[in-house]
Amino acid sequence: MALKLLRNVFYCMNRILVVEDDPDLLEVVQLILEANNYKVFPLMTGRPIFRIIEEFKPDLILMDIKLDGMDGRAIFKEIRTRKETAHLPVILTSGGFSEDYIMREHLLSADYLEKPFEMALMLDKIEKLLKPIIF
Repeated sequence: MALKLLRNVFYCMNRILVVEDDPDLLEVVQLILEANNYKVFPLMTGRPIFRIIEEFKPDLILMDIKLDGMDGRAIFKEIRTRKETAHLPVILTSGGFSEDYIMREHLLSADYLEKPFEMALMLDKIEKLLKPIIF
């Protein structure tokens, strides 16, 4: 993907926290994001997520709903209830839930990706949520 250089646009390396318990998918997503100039913190469990959010300060979270031993829906709801994290855009991913289910459960994330998903679609959704700051 070619990087477009625009005049008067400040580019910063956006930080993305990726929470995914499939190590192969986590590695692929990390490689794709880093190749597209994102700083990535890969996380295979949701247990330390709030500590990682505090330390890494992500601009966006990409999180699986079905995490090994944890429910990503509960983590998402906790993200939304905390004052310091409620503003963060979250893209939920899952192979076991449809987008209709996500809406019925009132999991109003910034976006949703149903697995398997195309990496180009993931990048498009992330780019829309992390538009560059124009001065």
